[in-house]
Amino acid sequence: MPLDHYREANRANWDARVPIHYGSDEYGIARFISDPAHLSGVVTYDKEKLGDVTGKSLLHLQCHIGTDTISWARLGATVTGTDLSEKSIKAATRLSEDSGTPARFIVSELYDTTEVLDEKFDIVYTGVGAICWIPEIRGWAEVVSSFLEPGGTFYMREGHPMMWAMDWLETEELRVAVAYFETPDPEGEEEHETYAGVGVVESPLNYGWNHGMGETIDALILAGLRIDRVEEYDECEWQGLPMMIQEDDGMWRLPDRRERLPLMWSVLATKVSQLGR
Repeated sequence: MPLDHYREANRANWDARVPIHYGSDEYGIARFISDPAHLSGVVTYDKEKLGDVTGKSLLHLQCHIGTDTISWARLGATVTGTDLSEKSIKAATRLSEDSGTPARFIVSELYDTTEVLDEKFDIVYTGVGAICWIPEIRGWAEVVSSFLEPGGTFYMREGHPMMWAMDWLETEELRVAVAYFETPDPEGEEEHETYAGVGVVESPLNYGWNHGMGETIDALILAGLRIDRVEEYDECEWQGLPMMIQEDDGMWRLPDRRERLPLMWSVLATKVSQLGR
């Protein structure tokens, strides 16, 4: 379907990030190519939660340049990654070829994925920093469910909606600044730099939506999934708030009283029925 203004802006924004990210130390493309055992930090963290993926088919929604997707392939899965950014998919395909790691990558806006891919998978996976770019969590959950075999597994670890709702400005106080729950209109901003690598983002305008934990869990249940486990974490992979500090293990945390705020959360679920709506 035609994209609205918000998602068109996001696509242009992610297209513009690709060359910066592909050359960055944070994404470690050179190491993926030189070391066939190398995994992304995100998948290194997540692999114990999802368990053995050997021989299983895995769909990675919103895969960006494919480093997490490639990592799951290296752990034994047969992987497919999708993303709305054509430049991201071209970069992911290049990484697969240059690293010698088989993977399939498809260009698709999230809600249109069922129109371009007619398959079922053992696992559907969504990586860190993904659902904040989509406007409607119910429709997202239906896409997730539609790709799962009965008994199939969904896993996601994400920035916590409470962290997303906090003031991101240079302040030492924890202050709620934006909506915790999903709203029709997104938060928009212009970012001329990106979180990985050095360079100017040529299309800096982007839009994001928050989705509460309850909204997200309920959407998955209504889409026919059984919730098996929900976890919250006091750490994340990036400096989500200005007062956070990076510790020796590479993770970022609040400097004191970490129990004040969850920074990430994860959900593990199983497909048990057709859509509940």
